[in-house]
Amino acid sequence: MRRLTTVLLVLSCFSCAGCNINSLLGLGGGTKSVTVVVDPKTQSVVVATTQQFTATVTGSSNTAVAWSVGGTNCSTQDCGSISATGLYTAPKTIPNPALVAVTATASANSADFGAAAVTIIAAPAPASAMQRGTYTFLLYGSDAEGPLSIGGTFEADGSGQLINGELRLCRSESHCSDQAFAGATASTGANHGTFAADIFPASTFTFSPAPNNIFKLDLTGSHNLRASGILRPNSTSADN
Repeated sequence: MRRLTTVLLVLSCFSCAGCNINSLLGLGGGTKSVTVVVDPKTQSVVVATTQQFTATVTGSSNTAVAWSVGGTNCSTQDCGSISATGLYTAPKTIPNPALVAVTATASANSADFGAAAVTIIAAPAPASAMQRGTYTFLLYGSDAEGPLSIGGTFEADGSGQLINGELRLCRSESHCSDQAFAGATASTGANHGTFAADIFPASTFTFSPAPNNIFKLDLTGSHNLRASGILRPNSTSADN
């Protein structure tokens, strides 16, 4: 009789109002769990740079979070750090594996958190045309004598040196002169440099990437020389 009474009591519990499997397991009723969403959810971050993360907390009036960084082998290597405001600083070298987690834990409930997947990547190669290969350039501008155009070619030897340079200077269709020149980039991988020709002593140039594998080129020099145009690599070796 005692066993039957116990069974009846349990069945009675499952049938009563508000008494169900979810409530027994703590999955239903009462205050909902706090939700933390980290933005951006996934992000690639270059070594030694920073990335700002934000956390949105719902389900609690306490919207504060505690930030942390973790991942495989992060206890034995640098995986970066994060400030109290969510500013992540990537390590100076890529960890192994390169994937780390940035986590925001709700202050209202330490069991609730959100996370973002961060991939640490190498810094991109400098935007430089002065690497290796043959290049063609064409510029239009002026100097103290008036309007001019300059076109020519040169080779870059891969160590910053410009070799076998030739240019044609034209002040009109019938007034052109050909010259050889030599020079060097200011440093390997830099986007500026110098060259010298008979008519253009101590000239300087700068360049920046443009669409279709072309570089925007600007030239300045003595006698009020100012010219702008394009620089185009003639071979794929220039990108190596």
